[in-house]
Amino acid sequence: MRPPPSVEDPISAIFDLSDRVAQLAPTVRRMYRYTATILVLWILIMGFVTLVALGGNLTLAILSVLGLIAGVIALSLLRETDGFFRNFVLRHRAIRLLREADPIVHVPAGRTPIERLARYLAQASPAIEAWLKEHPEALRYRAEFAARGAPVQFELLIERPGSALWRWFGWGDAGFAVLARLGPEAPTTADLQRLAADAQAVTGRLSAPPVRLILLRTGSVPLPEDVYEWAVGRPAFLSRGFARYRVSTEIITEGTDGTYDFVPYVLGVP
Repeated sequence: MRPPPSVEDPISAIFDLSDRVAQLAPTVRRMYRYTATILVLWILIMGFVTLVALGGNLTLAILSVLGLIAGVIALSLLRETDGFFRNFVLRHRAIRLLREADPIVHVPAGRTPIERLARYLAQASPAIEAWLKEHPEALRYRAEFAARGAPVQFELLIERPGSALWRWFGWGDAGFAVLARLGPEAPTTADLQRLAADAQAVTGRLSAPPVRLILLRTGSVPLPEDVYEWAVGRPAFLSRGFARYRVSTEIITEGTDGTYDFVPYVLGVP
């Protein structure tokens, strides 16, 4: 006997609706590209008309300036809408991966904790795995940068450069960078603050924006409450030029039982 619809699991029903919206992502992306192209052409045409009309037709020049302003505003609003939909798709992907993931994550083989973390990241992320297969040099251990008058070091850096269009104008494929540091067995909020500050200091020297900041620790000492709350509730905000990025600060613990513990549990990034 089938249960009536009124007693169906509401959480599953809501997630099914989100699935349908997420399936529209390719269509929405095509619509965004077409609309953005039209608006860019409109802005270029209005700019040309403005330059031509300034010499003889003041009324046309004013109208073209208004059209130019309207085009710029429309393009900025379109980018905001695209950013909102991108965030929705990323969140939906992370929730789906979390629902389907194994609750126990075993530590892969490796000589050092950092090497084992690198192997886990490649296994957990198809994007990282595919990139490292083609470009193994993208994985760097002990990456050191000169910043703020002193060297800043990360034990692990995985970097996929963004496109030239992104580097010049902030559009297109931004690529990704993963930064990881081996922290103390009992980290403090100051360690998390330092990780975020050092990531900001080197952001301009990377060819892609950081998408994950990881503080790796070994052992089984319980995290202090303030450190747990900081990691869960206070993401790092990194800036590069006029762009600002929200990045989770993760604490990954390699336990003595050969499993990982995550605070917070980040999936689907990159």
